[in-house]
Amino acid sequence: MYINNKRIYLDYASLTPVDTGVRRVMGRISRKFFANPSALYGEGVVAKRVLENARAQSAEFFNAHKDEIYFTSGGTESNNVAIRGIIDMARSNGTLYKKMHIVTSAIEHSSVLEVMKFFEKHGVDITYLGVDSRGMIIQKELEAALRPETVLVSIMMVNNEVGSFNDPRLIAQNIRHFVRHRQNRNRVSQKIYFHTDASQAGLYYDINTERLGADMITFDGQKMYGPRSSGLLFVRRGILLAPILFGGGQEKGLRPGTEDVAKAVGITEALREAIRVRRRESARLYELKKYFLSELLKINGVNLNGTFEDSSPHILNVSVQGIDNEFFILQLDARGIAASTKSACLRDENESYVIRALGRSDRAKNSIRFSFGRRTTKRDIHQAIFVIKEILALR
Repeated sequence: MYINNKRIYLDYASLTPVDTGVRRVMGRISRKFFANPSALYGEGVVAKRVLENARAQSAEFFNAHKDEIYFTSGGTESNNVAIRGIIDMARSNGTLYKKMHIVTSAIEHSSVLEVMKFFEKHGVDITYLGVDSRGMIIQKELEAALRPETVLVSIMMVNNEVGSFNDPRLIAQNIRHFVRHRQNRNRVSQKIYFHTDASQAGLYYDINTERLGADMITFDGQKMYGPRSSGLLFVRRGILLAPILFGGGQEKGLRPGTEDVAKAVGITEALREAIRVRRRESARLYELKKYFLSELLKINGVNLNGTFEDSSPHILNVSVQGIDNEFFILQLDARGIAASTKSACLRDENESYVIRALGRSDRAKNSIRFSFGRRTTKRDIHQAIFVIKEILALR
């Protein structure tokens, strides 16, 4: 039996450790600028200045305007604010729920799918696009799904279970083409808003908002070595969202509640570091993922879910024939390896709806997700392979 006291963390897609630099700067900000940034006295004014400076720096990283950045508590809140904000605003402007149509995919994060189910119960028509065996939407199916009643398209950038990448630029292009064609043919003006959940993309992909083409983009700080319960929502200028919470007028009335200046500075620092090491880390993790996959596929009964080529470097999902995946995770844990079966947000689900959507229902109950990060080394991968082989040999 392989004996090693070091635990190996292979669940970075679930949560990343807070970067040392982020912790340091947050500690300094918490001690020095602790006052309420909405206060009128000197300490509050200074705290407000620090908050807005963080917003301006974040906007610069995204090639966005300062007033397009909203600080949130994470990806789940950002997704809810974006989707509910658009639909509730349309409803307040007189459009009935039954006259609205949304396009999304069958493999979105639960924080998107649950909002869709909520609006579906209220009469909104939802189209759930299927995906191919790689976990990617078919662009022609997106084109066919768009119609005059469509008000919103919400497609994630990187899937959190299999890592498949759906290029927002192509989606935005298809939406623009549909709108222009309809306007030229019927002389009817239509606006279809495009939201993408980029919670798993921020560390490894271009996050320039002008190039991505989305109207709203979700980012999750705790997936980027940022503070816990921190996130960002990019909302393009001119787009009005109805608030989903009520209280004070913070974040331009979209997110009431006293702003957490330290977290705003913390997620900004996390973004700075992510951009600095992106190319290097992406290349390094691709090599680790490639090696891990090649070794796993040598084991009888192991199959890749999704694709290697069109996926994020930090997520690898495989199915192991004949195992109970939850028991397998416990066996890995007992031997010092942390991995997962699916999104941690789906504890009540006994199998992965993402794997089912890939057309592999036979693999949905024996899928394992390994995800990598800055602390993952080739030695870790070697040990993980050894332990996996050891567990499977005991069957």
